[in-house]
Amino acid sequence: MLSDKLREGAQGRIFKILFWIIILSFIFTGVGGYLIPRLNTDPVTVGDYPITSQEWTNQYNRQTQQMQRMYGSQFSTLLEDPEYVNTLRNQVLENLIDNVAFNSAVFETDVRIGDEQVRDIIRKTPAFQKDGKFDNDLYLASVRNMGMDPEYFGEQMRLSITSAAISEPLANLSTRVMPYEVKILGDVLLQERVVDLYTLDPNILKADLEVTDAEAQSYYDNHQQAYMAPANVSFTYLLLDTNDLKSKVKITDQDIEDYYSLNSEDFRVGERREVSHILIRAGADAQSKVQAITDGLAKGEDFATLAREYSDDTSSKEAGGKLGLVGRGEIAANLEEALFALKNIGEVSAPISDNYGVHFLKLDAIKDSYVPELAEIKDRVRQVVIDTKASEMFQEQVTTLSDLSFENPDSLDVTAEALSLEIKDCKLLNQGDTSASWPLNTKALQDAAFNEENTTSGVNTPVVTISEGVAVVMNINNYHERALREFSEVKDDVMATVLEQKAVDKGDQILETYAKALQQDPNTALPEGVSATKGVKVARGATSFDPEFGMAIFAIANEKGAFCVGENLNKATLAILQQVETLPEATLEQYSTLVSSQLANIRREEASLALYRKARTLSEITYNQEAIDLVNQTSSQE
Repeated sequence: MLSDKLREGAQGRIFKILFWIIILSFIFTGVGGYLIPRLNTDPVTVGDYPITSQEWTNQYNRQTQQMQRMYGSQFSTLLEDPEYVNTLRNQVLENLIDNVAFNSAVFETDVRIGDEQVRDIIRKTPAFQKDGKFDNDLYLASVRNMGMDPEYFGEQMRLSITSAAISEPLANLSTRVMPYEVKILGDVLLQERVVDLYTLDPNILKADLEVTDAEAQSYYDNHQQAYMAPANVSFTYLLLDTNDLKSKVKITDQDIEDYYSLNSEDFRVGERREVSHILIRAGADAQSKVQAITDGLAKGEDFATLAREYSDDTSSKEAGGKLGLVGRGEIAANLEEALFALKNIGEVSAPISDNYGVHFLKLDAIKDSYVPELAEIKDRVRQVVIDTKASEMFQEQVTTLSDLSFENPDSLDVTAEALSLEIKDCKLLNQGDTSASWPLNTKALQDAAFNEENTTSGVNTPVVTISEGVAVVMNINNYHERALREFSEVKDDVMATVLEQKAVDKGDQILETYAKALQQDPNTALPEGVSATKGVKVARGATSFDPEFGMAIFAIANEKGAFCVGENLNKATLAILQQVETLPEATLEQYSTLVSSQLANIRREEASLALYRKARTLSEITYNQEAIDLVNQTSSQE
């Protein structure tokens, strides 16, 4: 292996002599200090506080883990895009700067939270309670799992409480919503418009339109980017995939027992709560239903009976609202917060409003956090052991893949034989082709395949990480740069495009002329080929319209006869406003809670951003671009 040869050479007598000669030469020239450079690896310093690379990386990892739990494979696909990952990492860094700057500003106010108040909040935190009481062992284990010691966690909690004590009142002041604001916003959002629609299929105009060679040539000259042939490559490659290695992993029951013994805490099941649920969706009778449930609960009526009578949650209605056991991260954040704030079995939450309607939650039972016995989760532990061993095998084989493909740069044969991998052949890959088969369609592979150094070197590429546990090495055979197609090659396409555009423009002109004629004479006859649909009611977000045309309808001036012309569902379309309708007062009232909460959330977010912006002006923020680039570069290679 190349790495072994380098290590062997570093132990040789000649190497050591040369090494000491280099050291002495630096010392005698007065620059011995450069041998041990004190590099500043902190990406950002806020005032006197450095945000370290490790803090940034840890926060980024926590963020991605949380988003993976929420969005699953959708988010994993996003993580394959280095540009998205880089944006996300920098966003996490900016959030860290906001928090540090704000906490520093809070510290300067000399507001202090006492030890007893910190201890009291820790004791009341549901995650640290067992059987409704604070459990010190559970607290210590939880803190240890977070990678902290109790003293450090306590100080972090103190700072968090202090910051909240200052920010929460300011944020709450900003969230006050006046009734007239709700009325205005409700009128705008829930408005419906009645329009007369006139449509003209551009295809019927094409028969009377012609495109000259000169027009086609002019369009081609002015839109050359649309007629570029993409760069393309052909190459052979080796694919190393952890999933393929899992079938080769052999483990015993003893392996499973040993792993569980050392890592049992990793399998801890968090506290789960059995819950019943009532949902009242927005509608004409929503307010009366919510009031009936509130009154019934106040009188001591059975929650299950109320659920069967009123709930709009069809999945749980017949079961009296029972949803079964749920843990943190398994339901919407607002419902989770309300559920885990309930302290006593049988307790019912206050009404919770969100985009889905109004919710009521009843706490039926609490199942404490526990570590399952091995027998309960043996299959799960077995899979974890297999995954772990496959990952270790992958890391070893990646090293071999890298070394052998470097030592034998002109071919993949030796590497393929050593790792028992099949040499795959990509005969042609167009740059940006997302329809290609995996992994040819991934951004990481395409970035490497079309990298100038790789396309011109004539040797094996370095190892390319496609995603976690997947790597490739390529040997590029041929590369063709992006080039403009000859006019003769694309002339038919250009002619068709120009004809299509002419037809659209002609259709728009006909409809606009007709709309203006109607303003002068309502009895103006329909132009040939135009069809009319009168009195169409349009709500915001209506799926029967292209989004752009739907927004154009609501951008029409609020006066009868005003109009807009555009393309809708592949047809030239004219919409003439006839009437604007707002929902009745009683209906608007049903949406008032939702509109108020959304407006309050927007204002709370704006207030928080204002606090952060002000805090930033109170601290000197120094960016270390070299350290930032190093962290981003390191993460892209992992």
